[in-house]
Amino acid sequence: MLPGTLSIIFFGIEFFILVAVIIFNRKHPFFWSIAMMLVLLQLYQLAEFLICIGVNENITGKIAYTIITFLPPMGYFLSSKVVGWKFPDYWIGFAAATGFSLYYIVTPGSVVLDSCNPFYAVYSVHHSFYYGIYYMGILVYSIFFLAAHLIFRRNKVDRKSSLFVLIGYLSFLVPMYLMVWVDSYFATKVPSIMCKYALLLAVILGVFSFIKPKILETQTIEKKVE
Repeated sequence: MLPGTLSIIFFGIEFFILVAVIIFNRKHPFFWSIAMMLVLLQLYQLAEFLICIGVNENITGKIAYTIITFLPPMGYFLSSKVVGWKFPDYWIGFAAATGFSLYYIVTPGSVVLDSCNPFYAVYSVHHSFYYGIYYMGILVYSIFFLAAHLIFRRNKVDRKSSLFVLIGYLSFLVPMYLMVWVDSYFATKVPSIMCKYALLLAVILGVFSFIKPKILETQTIEKKVE
């Protein structure tokens, strides 16, 4: 198999999911958040495929990292909307993502492809320690954020929608954690491999787009009453 084969396969699957969401579920209350998550996931897979086949590694590497840098705040944005969180603290994550992205875009050699095989790619990235704190910090915070709302505000949130998003997070983070725990060799491959596991998140988001949230059900009932 060519280097990046799994990336282009996953791109195709995630593109199909996005098309299905656009065709059937444009009226879903969280449509734009779901669609943006799917767009970011598939664009990363496409960028990694292009890197692996040798298409201008300097540019495509920066593009790949810029794409995945916006995934955590986008996920938290969706989480906050699902539970009806009014405080717009997600802008902190987007501001941090913009800062990291601008740095990687304008700094020569800040993202370098070390190796690539059919299953994943390995990168050398400037300030990877701080980037990892940013990235995993928002992901872990989002999980606790959703769990806290499900526990302490269970009568005020749409439990079905919240659980779907929470399961989406756990679907790719848990297997990634177990993989690194079993063999620390994979610790340096986390960005690429985690985005492969995120195919499970894409599938869950696709299914979620077919689920009518309570907010939409309530609006439908109110219209019938009127």
